Amino acid sequence: MSGFHDTIAAEATPKGHGGISVLRISGQDAINIASKIVRTHKSIEESLSHSVHFGHVHDGNRRIDQVLVSVFRAPNSYTGEDVVEISCHGNPFIVSQILSLILRDARQAEPGEFTQRAFLNDRIDLTGAEAVNDLIHAQTKQAQAVALEQLEGSLHHRIETLLQRITRIRMQMEIEIDLSDQDLADTDWKAIRIECASLVDELNELVRTGQEGLILREGLKIALVGPPNVGKSSIFNAFLETERAIVTPHPGTTRDYIEEAVAIEGYLVRFYDTAGIREAPDEIEKIGIDRSEMMIRQSDRILFITEPGTTDDETRRLEQLTESHDVIRVINKSDRMTDEEVADCRRRGHIPCSALRMDGLRELKDRLLKDIRISQNEIHSGILTNARQIAAASRAAESLSRSLAALDGGAGAEFVAFDMKEASQALEEIIGRISSDDLLNRIFDDFCVGK
Repeated sequence: MSGFHDTIAAEATPKGHGGISVLRISGQDAINIASKIVRTHKSIEESLSHSVHFGHVHDGNRRIDQVLVSVFRAPNSYTGEDVVEISCHGNPFIVSQILSLILRDARQAEPGEFTQRAFLNDRIDLTGAEAVNDLIHAQTKQAQAVALEQLEGSLHHRIETLLQRITRIRMQMEIEIDLSDQDLADTDWKAIRIECASLVDELNELVRTGQEGLILREGLKIALVGPPNVGKSSIFNAFLETERAIVTPHPGTTRDYIEEAVAIEGYLVRFYDTAGIREAPDEIEKIGIDRSEMMIRQSDRILFITEPGTTDDETRRLEQLTESHDVIRVINKSDRMTDEEVADCRRRGHIPCSALRMDGLRELKDRLLKDIRISQNEIHSGILTNARQIAAASRAAESLSRSLAALDGGAGAEFVAFDMKEASQALEEIIGRISSDDLLNRIFDDFCVGK
């Protein structure tokens, strides 16, 4: 790749004032560059790997800062190259001076370039590289747990196991093709079919949990939808436990959607309080309603909120907007309902609640998370966490399904082998055994500079 052999450098900690800042250098000249600007009692160039040294950064005769210098020699470093990390005081003015000295002999690192080099030098696979970024941005305990398991190789191991099973079938097919004219023992087609069907089931399950993994990573998107003035903003505030949305008795108070995120039982949930859908009396509210309809289409779940006495005319348009979604029907203001009305509400599958009394919110939270709870066993076994991985696993499942259909149809071994090869290639894309420069650039562009 272009510039792969350059020595690169960047600030590895967030910009701003703090206790310390860390500057990272990686490449064949990393140790030499550090030795030019840092004066220590023991020569950095002669130091052992994984050693730390106290010293001072100098620009000529001018002392800039006291620092600690950590040395990691190839191949036993994060990137697989010689790496030096300089820990200085967390002052942007000081950091800028030290980085300028380093960049006299090195190149500024691109976003994610350190992790990209770790991947290219076989220190981690592509799922591990993606997990690094996921771990940095994890906002809940569940997202953190999934990212850490993936970083430690759970998904890589699961994909490798699938690849080994597919390879065994492919080898049997190749033998069948190459030696079909020789007097060999009959191929056990029944056993092959059973194994192929098992692989299809496991890949389909992997894709299913991938949708849950995507929600863990990006958050469950919940749109609060309903006619004006039924209490959507009150329920929104109740979930957030703060007065985020303005609540008044006047219809049309929410002119645009409002977005906030909150952690519920370790899951990130993004709530969208949408404008009440109605015939807008002015252009501003109409724009807000249009934006709300856009958020409804993009949401994973819909909380369809009404109140006692809501008319069919008020809900008809909303039902058309949400008919293709996973909808949870909520009747707000249950404090105004009789016991018989509450019971009837439940019989119809609706959840009665009162934002005023905070009744029913626990039941609402349970319904929201009902279909996405991931067990610790699933997390430990490795799950997919992004659209790229899910798309590749889906292609692998489709290819294996074609192999299974070929087996059931009595097609020749060459047809089975061809689809098996496509399945292998799709799975190899997940762990990065097959990858293009364009794909890698897209993945690592999402990283921060210095990681």
